[in-house]
Amino acid sequence: MKVKRVKGAKKILNFYKHSFGIFEPYQVLVDLTFCHAALIGKVLIKEQLPKYLDADVQLVTTKCVIEEGKSLGPQLNGAVTIAKRFQVRLCGHKKNSVPAVECIKTMIGDAVCFPHTS
Repeated sequence: MKVKRVKGAKKILNFYKHSFGIFEPYQVLVDLTFCHAALIGKVLIKEQLPKYLDADVQLVTTKCVIEEGKSLGPQLNGAVTIAKRFQVRLCGHKKNSVPAVECIKTMIGDAVCFPHTS
């Protein structure tokens, strides 16, 4: 990996550490788009992401993300298989799974992603 990318990643992580109180091990919520892109690019997520972030990482996904991938058809079978290897977190959508975007929004919350500036 290029030195510029590592420096950029460290700079961004330091910003989030100080601004939002985020600390190691980082919990990275993974969706199928990320898994599919990693599959196409032949990137081993479990090995490369901790190296890139230079920190301990817990890769997690949700049941809704996996269910959406299953419903989208066989072209995402590889991405679903990769996502199943990660820790599955409870999202609170027990009876009906919701779209992955909505599930991820409920998992991380609006305040974390989009801080209000007044």
